[in-house]
Amino acid sequence: MEEWEQGAAEALEKLTGSPMADAVQGTIRIVGLSAPKGRWRYQTCEMDLILEGPGLDSEPLTTEVVLDRRYWPTVGLVMRARISRRQPRMIDVNWDALASEPRTR
Repeated sequence: MEEWEQGAAEALEKLTGSPMADAVQGTIRIVGLSAPKGRWRYQTCEMDLILEGPGLDSEPLTTEVVLDRRYWPTVGLVMRARISRRQPRMIDVNWDALASEPRTR
């Protein structure tokens, strides 16, 4: 996302009272996750994450995300994320970036 788009998105979030209006740029670290089941291409992945960002305590979070089985994440992977300061359990992660991660399998 370009800088002007990011600024416009943040201004809109503030105007609408979005919990992401106060989000900071941080990271998520995957510390646990479920394995894919069966052969379906898109599946629910249950993840245990550690959220880290400026002004935030390291927050644990358990979440579920529907992912393409071909780009399943690995434990230890760190990804950039926007994390709400008021509600640290509110995150915005570009899960599509998993498709560009180097594959080890």
